Amino acid sequence: MELLKDIFGTAEKISPFIFVLRTLIVGIMLYVEGKVLPHRSGGQFAGYDFAFFWMMGGLTAAPLFEPKISIINTLVVVTVVYLMHYIISYIAVKNRTFARYIMGQAVPLISKGQILRRNMAQNFIPLELLLSELRTVDAPNLNEVEVAVLETSGHVSVLKKSDYQPVTPKDINIQTMGGGLPTILINEGKIIRENLQGLGYDEKWLKDQLLQQGISDIKDVYVAQIDFAGELYYSLKNQEEVNNK
Repeated sequence: MELLKDIFGTAEKISPFIFVLRTLIVGIMLYVEGKVLPHRSGGQFAGYDFAFFWMMGGLTAAPLFEPKISIINTLVVVTVVYLMHYIISYIAVKNRTFARYIMGQAVPLISKGQILRRNMAQNFIPLELLLSELRTVDAPNLNEVEVAVLETSGHVSVLKKSDYQPVTPKDINIQTMGGGLPTILINEGKIIRENLQGLGYDEKWLKDQLLQQGISDIKDVYVAQIDFAGELYYSLKNQEEVNNK
């Protein structure tokens, strides 16, 4: 009982052994927090996301630096903070007015090819930063830009003028095949039978395809996959050169 009290409760001083145990528990807590918090990329976080994440990190690690702080109390506080974040995120999804207030709104920086200096000044965006953002999307010349918008994530979205947009197959009436993710057929010398059968093929077909490329043993293949066009790609074990059918 005394050990559990030192680990989860308060203490004047903690031994290195107790500190290690508390560290393990805090590590588990941080892992769980990372699993349940919104799975958004860093650039998509709203301002309140960062506020809550900083709070969560500080609160969770507090028992490691101050023995008098109970892990049980920390769990309670972290749970409350998480519930607050969840409620705000839920309301933002359901109510667009609330979402605009909490997350802010996108701000145009360039409209119809003209730089909106007032919007840039209000959002503390110097010209050098705008030009830097334009270069990252291959639009170094302001003359190419139709619209540029400062998103709520802090990134700048850019739409080029029609004259400077790349040509697509549709523009020149070229018919293309539908896209899709390639399917893995062999992984480290083992055939993924469910993937093979799902595409309507069998092992004999796969072996014949590889045999045509001079591969007689499936175990020699590190990875093999087939794309939406039916093209087989493979790479052999201990061989840097990639072959294509």
